[in-house]
Amino acid sequence: MKPAERNVVNEQSEHYRYHPSNSGAKVFLYPEWLGSYRYVAGYTLNRGPLDNFLLFFIRSGRFGIDIPGRDRIVARAGDFVLIDCYEPQSYEALADSEVLWIHFNGVSARMYYDFISERVGNVFSTANSQFAVNRLRRIGDGFREGQRISEPMMSRYLTDILTECAGSAEESPIEEPEHQYAMDDVQDFIVANLAQPLTNDELADMACMSRGYFIKEFRKATGMTPHAFLVNARMDAAKRLLAKTDDSLKRICAKCGFSSSSAFCLAFRKAEGMTPLEYRRSVRE
Repeated sequence: MKPAERNVVNEQSEHYRYHPSNSGAKVFLYPEWLGSYRYVAGYTLNRGPLDNFLLFFIRSGRFGIDIPGRDRIVARAGDFVLIDCYEPQSYEALADSEVLWIHFNGVSARMYYDFISERVGNVFSTANSQFAVNRLRRIGDGFREGQRISEPMMSRYLTDILTECAGSAEESPIEEPEHQYAMDDVQDFIVANLAQPLTNDELADMACMSRGYFIKEFRKATGMTPHAFLVNARMDAAKRLLAKTDDSLKRICAKCGFSSSSAFCLAFRKAEGMTPLEYRRSVRE
């Protein structure tokens, strides 16, 4: 959906609405509104209470944030802003700005808000903003591409985002290997999207690296190339399906991203020394 607000660049902005299931609303964190906006300097918002919380990441520009009972806070590129929308809200674009934002709620939303705002405030940076931003983008990409994202998965992404926000930029562990967050994020994405035709270029873009540098760093972090990791993850998933379900080979191929049943059987025999059906029989005996 395109916005209809003054001083929002319509052709470079979008937003989506989500209504959780009754059971999902009782159990999970979930988004209500989310989007990516480009604001023109001078954009202002003065709004009454809403029944949710707002988190946004400033990719470029500056914002003035007015929290009830506090002096104005200025948030800059690289900052997260967390707002309790149960209270009146007011903020202003002090320069042309690009922002990723999400209105969220759920059973633990208030606890996360209270913990984060008391610990690091309402405007803050994190030890690794890309970790949280990638997950925020992933939720938005699912809506944009019309893919159904499960409520447990969206809740997991939101939990990851809020957990990262609970720390501060000064708390990055000294012993943490360089790019470890990015590599962990890519591995999680691969495992969650085995049926998709993932490419090194796509994965490198997610990690914000060039293709060659990404492959080098991925091998350093995992001991294998991205392609080998993908094949292993597909094989592990296929073995679980063979052991735990009665799915046909064709259905397992579709779920795990193998191009055909023959390609799957060839790869499986090479890896396991037996056919998929022989493996199924062996683990069920």
